[in-house]
Amino acid sequence: MSKGNTFENDFLKLIFQAIAIADLAENDTTSPATNLYVSLHTADPGEGGDQTTSEAAYTSYARVAVARTSGGWTVTNNEVVNAAAITFPACTGLSETEMFWAIGTASSGAGKVLYSGPLTGGAAGALGPFVAENSTDQVTIKGHGLSVDDRITFVAPPSATLPTGISAGTVYWVKTVPDADNVTLSTTQGGATLDITADGDGLAYKVVGLAVSNGITPQFNAGQLIVDED
Repeated sequence: MSKGNTFENDFLKLIFQAIAIADLAENDTTSPATNLYVSLHTADPGEGGDQTTSEAAYTSYARVAVARTSGGWTVTNNEVVNAAAITFPACTGLSETEMFWAIGTASSGAGKVLYSGPLTGGAAGALGPFVAENSTDQVTIKGHGLSVDDRITFVAPPSATLPTGISAGTVYWVKTVPDADNVTLSTTQGGATLDITADGDGLAYKVVGLAVSNGITPQFNAGQLIVDED
């Protein structure tokens, strides 16, 4: 099952630009949200989480409001990107590494997560589809470009089933790189090879964590935060 491309764009424009879908849906006419709120997270907030789940906690951190307009978000080809830079408050204390982003409905507190994803260091989305086999404990991602000690996470689209041993949203370390299309994984840097006990597939993302410490100002450049409706 899938959405039509035109409807995917219409749906994204409703959520991110407050544009009605003709004959189907209007933006809230009484008290519509004027902003969405972007947050940083040290781990995957997950489908069951809210905006506070694993949320950044460095001193001076706050979510950033982005207007539900074409000036805030650009929607094309079933994809949303931030139209302008999203700049978080500078860190004035504590140190942590941000690994995921989320877009939600509240400026603070346990707001609703609309979309979330891993920080990819500006890379344009997923590494690509992957398959994994229990017989080799290898993950196959064609032309992955990964190196030992890179970090990687996985999601399962509706048509996929993750391998047993790999959990959605968990960040793994690349243990070995047998060739240009295969890697093995570990749950810790330099740790034991992850045991994959049943075959599976899905999508793989390289995670580029953002180390935040005193004086660092986290920022998404324009076009860097990508939401894909496919």
